[in-house]
Amino acid sequence: MQGSNDLIAADIAWHMYQYASSLGHAWITPNVLVYDWESDLLTVSPDGFACEIEIKVSRSDLMNDLQKPKHREGILMNGAKASIARSASRRIDGDPSTRPIRPNFFCFALPCSVYRGMQRGTLPPYAGIYTVDGAGRVFEEKRPILLHDRRMTQNELLGLARRMHVRYWAQVGRERRTASAETGNVKDPSGDRGIDRA
Repeated sequence: MQGSNDLIAADIAWHMYQYASSLGHAWITPNVLVYDWESDLLTVSPDGFACEIEIKVSRSDLMNDLQKPKHREGILMNGAKASIARSASRRIDGDPSTRPIRPNFFCFALPCSVYRGMQRGTLPPYAGIYTVDGAGRVFEEKRPILLHDRRMTQNELLGLARRMHVRYWAQVGRERRTASAETGNVKDPSGDRGIDRA
């Protein structure tokens, strides 16, 4: 069995996915661009509140994250506008004037051993803290504060679904190309027109 020091980001993401699922979060999307940065995990509660979970595997990884504009420039805490130069078109669909610029909740998820070795007061007051041990158990060390009460709209949820589908099919395409290249069996994509025949 893995020890707590052996946890990698994928392990933590998997256990946080399981934990969020147990709380009734149906929208749990990895590596998604909703705001002006990529979220390691974005979950949406049954009430429509978005929770960003930033996964960190080491103290240095965590300290580097705290230097990002979302923390340093106060975007998460007080909703300060992100740089206009950042591309709003990369975020989920919806009217740009009403798009959220931050999640409702923000959390860090990290191995228990990393959290236990930290000085108190290192993390921002708004951040929730979840730890994961070597057995995959998740502990809520600190509950996040509500940053704002605007809920995700249906259009924003559909945008999340579109991003998940596009990522899935892009991965399938990469795997098919890799498998074909390894076997030397490269198919002409124009010959596979099953949808057109339906």
